[in-house]
Amino acid sequence: MKGLFLRLISIFALLLWAIDMVLPWQQLLGTEDNRYSTIQSRGKLVVGTLNTPTSYFIGPEGPSGFEYELAKAFADYLNVKIEILPMENNQALFTALSAKKIDIAAANLFYQREKLENYQIGPAYNSASLQLAYRKREVRPTSLKELNGKLVISKGNDLSKLLQGFQKEFPDLKWKIVDESQEELLLQIAKGKIDYTIANSIDLAMAQQIKPEIAVAFDMTDESTIHWYLDNTNYNELQAALLDFMNNALETGLIARIEEKYFNHLAEFDYVDMRSYLNAIENTLPKYQHLFDKYKGSLDWRLLAAIAYQESHWNPEATSPTGVRGMMMLTKATADRVKINNRLDPEQSIKGGSEYLHLLLEQMPDTIHQEDKIWFALAAYNMGLGHLIDARRLTKKLGGDPDNWLDVKKNLPLLAEKRHYSNLKYGYARGYEAYQYVENIRRYMNSIISYHRVQQNQKQQNNIIQ
Repeated sequence: MKGLFLRLISIFALLLWAIDMVLPWQQLLGTEDNRYSTIQSRGKLVVGTLNTPTSYFIGPEGPSGFEYELAKAFADYLNVKIEILPMENNQALFTALSAKKIDIAAANLFYQREKLENYQIGPAYNSASLQLAYRKREVRPTSLKELNGKLVISKGNDLSKLLQGFQKEFPDLKWKIVDESQEELLLQIAKGKIDYTIANSIDLAMAQQIKPEIAVAFDMTDESTIHWYLDNTNYNELQAALLDFMNNALETGLIARIEEKYFNHLAEFDYVDMRSYLNAIENTLPKYQHLFDKYKGSLDWRLLAAIAYQESHWNPEATSPTGVRGMMMLTKATADRVKINNRLDPEQSIKGGSEYLHLLLEQMPDTIHQEDKIWFALAAYNMGLGHLIDARRLTKKLGGDPDNWLDVKKNLPLLAEKRHYSNLKYGYARGYEAYQYVENIRRYMNSIISYHRVQQNQKQQNNIIQ
């Protein structure tokens, strides 16, 4: 429903733009600064954003983040290169946009009516709210009047205007503004260094994956749409191109695929599980990291590590009543297939698990989107290739796309329903377990990525201080 709603908004906005462009007075303004022509002539789209796990960061594979991938796709649509300019905060983003130092501001930015006097916006492509964060196990506040002047917010993020509006109802409301980023303040919440801060709900959920001590007290605002912002030139062909791009991105599932990669696993947050997992990242993973890296093949070693944690919690001697055992919980048949003779040896197990997963990847049809192939392969790793084939056939029968992971994964639980499995070649399967299996691995992998990114940032900050 959410995707359909955003799609309708995009189509409606495109229609309004088309009507507007045929007006004679608008055509006369065509000689004004045209950002689209500027971008085409320089062959580069300059995008301003923030260094956050939701927007943009440099990972082992290079530039990453939801906003980066979407902006890169837009640059490809324009047939130009992309240049990313990270800014300190939202205020710096809009200042750069006004000065025409950037073409687009893309940083998980809320719709703000007051900014429409000076800027144009692209179609909505996501939604979020602002939430009050506090530390789990502390007393949870239920109202702003309970904060006792202990609220700390990040500079340059328009939060002061929001809080000034709340002062009418809570005249004693006070807050402190600091230079630290929103993510840094959330990490300080986890450490008990500050009591409360306000964060975007998506950023907060991302932070919980590496610091489960962070908790949500209550929503500060209702859910609001998220947009890219452009400068306010009267003739803006760039906005028209953006409207068309976003509409296509919604229709083709591009946005859904990027959301699946970065956000969809966040819904499975569990405090106890994440606390145990982070403890294992700190104390157990270092013992085996070199083996995951050694046998990663074409995969990210952190994905291989996440699979092993899902299978055995990195216990090389793990066994199950069904006979699977070892770090990667291989069956005897699978071990024989990849020529592993000791499943309880961590190196052999990791090597065998990686080789078997690569074999499954090779059997994934070329019609499946490249980035989705690993999720199909993982489902097959969990329940068998035959059942995955059944799931794809069932998806097609039900009117979905068998090459789209989003369509297939929602049908995996149906493999356990007699009305469906009785008509499938390979019969009954615990498809709901395969669904959860893949979701958990995505979550575990992203937690390793975020954990190491935060550790690296803290290390760099300590070096600067020294």
